[in-house]
Amino acid sequence: MDYLKYSLISVVMFLAAPSFAENVNFYNYSYGVSYQTLSVNDINEGSELDMQVDDMAHSIGIYYKGEPRSFYQFAIGLDYVYIEDDNPFSEEVKNAITGEVESRESDVTGTSIYGELGLISKDHLVENFTIGALAGYRYNNISRSIFRCSSCEEQELDNFKSSGYIKPFIEYQFTRRIHVQLSYSHYFNDEGFENSIGLHISFMSL
Repeated sequence: MDYLKYSLISVVMFLAAPSFAENVNFYNYSYGVSYQTLSVNDINEGSELDMQVDDMAHSIGIYYKGEPRSFYQFAIGLDYVYIEDDNPFSEEVKNAITGEVESRESDVTGTSIYGELGLISKDHLVENFTIGALAGYRYNNISRSIFRCSSCEEQELDNFKSSGYIKPFIEYQFTRRIHVQLSYSHYFNDEGFENSIGLHISFMSL
C-alpha cells in the first residue's frame, strides 16, 4: 500500500506547485490544528491476533491546507494518536530527575501522516460556506509502550493497517484568517480505523 501513499503525496505536490508560479492569493494557504475521534475496527477481535485496544481513538495534530483553484483543495498533516490499552503491561521505571522508582502501565499511542485532495464548492448556499469531498491516504505507526521510557518493552501493532479514505466536509470562513472545517472520514480497511469525525481549525495564513 506504500505506493498509494507516495502517489497521493506526489499528486498533491504536483497540483499545488503551479499556483506558486502565478499571482497567488496567499490567504488560500494556511496552517492549522485538528482534533479527531476515530472508531477502531479489529476483525481479529477475540482471536490470538486481537490487538486488545479500545474501540475509540483520539488524535490531535497539525496540518497545511491549500486551495490553488476555487474548485479543489488539498491538505497534508501529522497527528498524534492515543488509544486506551485494554491489555496493558507494566514495568518498574526510574525517574531520571528524582531517582524514584515507580510502576507504570503501557498505553497505545503513535503517529499518523496523511495527505488528501478533492473537489469543493464555495459560496453557492451561504456566503463564506464551503462543501467538498476529499480522497486521502493515512499512514499509521501505532504501538503499545510506556510513555517516556526508552528502555522499556515496546509492542508494534502490525495489524493496525494504513488505509485510504474518503472525507466529505463542510467549512465556514469566520474571518480572512480563520476557517473551521467539520468532517466525516470513512476508511477502506478492516484492521485499523473505520471512520472518524474531525474538527480542523485553520488559524494562520502563509
